[in-house]
Amino acid sequence: MTQSECLQAVVAKVRELAGRGTRPVVLLDLDDTILSTTRRHARILREFAGEGDVASKWPEAAACLSVLEPPPHAYSVVDIAKSARVENPELLERLRSFWFARFFRSEYVIEDAAVPGAPEFCSRLAEAGALLAYVTGRDEAMRPGTEISLAQKGFPIPGRGDARLVLKPRFDTPDLQFKAEALERVSEWGPVAAGFENEPAHINLWAERFPEGRHVLVQTKHSGKPVDPHPVVGRIRDFLLTA
Repeated sequence: MTQSECLQAVVAKVRELAGRGTRPVVLLDLDDTILSTTRRHARILREFAGEGDVASKWPEAAACLSVLEPPPHAYSVVDIAKSARVENPELLERLRSFWFARFFRSEYVIEDAAVPGAPEFCSRLAEAGALLAYVTGRDEAMRPGTEISLAQKGFPIPGRGDARLVLKPRFDTPDLQFKAEALERVSEWGPVAAGFENEPAHINLWAERFPEGRHVLVQTKHSGKPVDPHPVVGRIRDFLLTA
């Protein structure tokens, strides 16, 4: 099935369920599913490179990191740095700590860009009758920046009838555990027509919990855990309705 056919099949499923008088739900992860984290990584790298002692102790590495464009499929900040041949262990450990203190903050998620075609496709789903459930591993402290980011990029806004935002109450809850628990709540909102995720383990969870839906892996980047998507899971690069 082509990308366009995969996306069209989701729209058709939504319309089918809506035509029966129900409000179908579409599950959507955020980070690297409908929102790209690349610019968030880049901002943190620039800020790290501008730290005084970093720039003085590792001037060549700092100069490189300050202008580095993260590779599309590099997942961790360490992998991003290593892609530019920045490999000093002490520097990488400093970078890891610096990144962790910022990546999960509300003001940084505003840097994210929409995955191509995602806002338009989400709006199309809402127009077809879907309730969009943004089910994300972000925690409640990230709600303000997340809502601003979704609005700025043109996505259906949580709380206005077409979309709801489901965040972790606790930051330290593992994402897979949280999403398994969240799906029980989401299942009360209506029949699940489809789900989109960039993590194979998470899309498998959704496909197992809601086998009647059409579930799709967005092949941007993921944590690298050795999990294969179920055969029923579709695959797309982005949300552009190309042939």
